[in-house]
Amino acid sequence: MTRETANSSSSLSAQQKVRKFIGWLSHRDGPVRNWRYIPTHVLLRKLKSESAEMRAYAAEGLGGVGDVHAVTPLINALTDNNSTVRRFAISSLGRIRDPRAIDVLIPFLQDEEVDMRCAAVVALGELGLGEERFSTPPVQVIEALMSSIWDTDRAVCSAAVVALGRIGNPHAISALNELAEATESEWIRRYISEALHQIEEQNA
Repeated sequence: MTRETANSSSSLSAQQKVRKFIGWLSHRDGPVRNWRYIPTHVLLRKLKSESAEMRAYAAEGLGGVGDVHAVTPLINALTDNNSTVRRFAISSLGRIRDPRAIDVLIPFLQDEEVDMRCAAVVALGELGLGEERFSTPPVQVIEALMSSIWDTDRAVCSAAVVALGRIGNPHAISALNELAEATESEWIRRYISEALHQIEEQNA
């Protein structure tokens, strides 16, 4: 191969690299069109760290970034052996509001840990609102939250009541009224009253 041919080959290779780089930048999932790409990429690497503290930090951070590309890795993180990582993964899935998370979060409403149940309730409440605040949120979200208003822990119960009020679906009215009659907690009754008022306003 002559020097001229080698230079031509090298130049062609450089041009190909430039085109590839430009294509990556302009791709619909690339960093120019999706500003979340870079922080998501960094946090996803940290989500695989051997350090539980680092994984927890990453799981929490991904919710703040809000990139849907993090949904599957966060769902996988729900099986992490560290409860803090699992809890942050639950919360972040709620903040991202991708419906793929609904079915995997509902079982956490039966978790032994109160913090985990509470995180799942709040996350499902966010998923019930959806990206564009659905007028008809997923039925399984409403049913799951209505079940959680009977949780033995007052914090979980009140979080579920608040979530139902924010979502504003009238199907929750009868369950909330039933709880208002059954509970001895004035605190819970206040939350129910506010939730019922929100539902009424949203369906006026």
